[in-house]
Amino acid sequence: MNVLDLQKHGFVTVQYPVALRRAVHAAMSSWIQFCDLPDHEKRKLSGGDRIEDYGYVRRQDSGSKADNKEYFHLFKGRAAEFHDKSASIADRRALEFLQAGDSLIKEIHPIVMRFARDMEKFYRMDGFAREVECSSDVWTFRYLHYFGGETLANSHADRLGFTLHLDETDTGGQYLCIRTRKWMPWPVNHQQTIIFPSLGLQHRSRNRVKALWHKVEPTPLSIKDGRFAMVAFIDFPQDREWDKYKHQRVQDLPEGFNYDLTFEELDREYFAPQREAA
Repeated sequence: MNVLDLQKHGFVTVQYPVALRRAVHAAMSSWIQFCDLPDHEKRKLSGGDRIEDYGYVRRQDSGSKADNKEYFHLFKGRAAEFHDKSASIADRRALEFLQAGDSLIKEIHPIVMRFARDMEKFYRMDGFAREVECSSDVWTFRYLHYFGGETLANSHADRLGFTLHLDETDTGGQYLCIRTRKWMPWPVNHQQTIIFPSLGLQHRSRNRVKALWHKVEPTPLSIKDGRFAMVAFIDFPQDREWDKYKHQRVQDLPEGFNYDLTFEELDREYFAPQREAA
């Protein structure tokens, strides 16, 4: 892992350790099986609302940039709650999905912390590793299932800290190169993953790294059979956060808008003091 690659390519490539590769494979397999459960059973593991947004969610949006997918947001701080809820589901695939998620959370911890320590060292981000470590209960593991069709993930940059793209059942993932502004296929496979900054990390690093724009294009296979994927969103506390009240959807902003911004422009136009929960 070379975090200086963030300035050249916009992401770092990470080879999977054996234990983590097994955990990723088991998590993906369990997610695919979980998706085969009847809707009324999957919804027993729903939680929160569209603001808190954890547990099982079925999206059926409309419009030119609609999301037609189901997904699950899992994190350590809610693990006990969902294990309790799974007791009401007779099919063991629900419990097996949660258990695989527990293993994934455990095995991914060393890579996340290595990235955080290297960022702190090479980008002069004092205290960053401690911030990431203290937020481990809310590292969000997003399991995705796109149904067959033409629309997958529209181009966007993530809003939080940084993202690990863990696995996918088909190709189609692309990133917008920081230097050339051209779309390129990302180097994700069963042996390696990538880590890339989100807008929160661009701000925390004072613009030393840039939030990477990315998208998923449909393929003949995904149009016919759909697509499964897994990502992890790693966040950390900040005094100023992405102003979601002023800029609710990053997808609606120009592609790569953040690549040429100064830190002062990013902070003034797109970030605001963190608001306390109502």
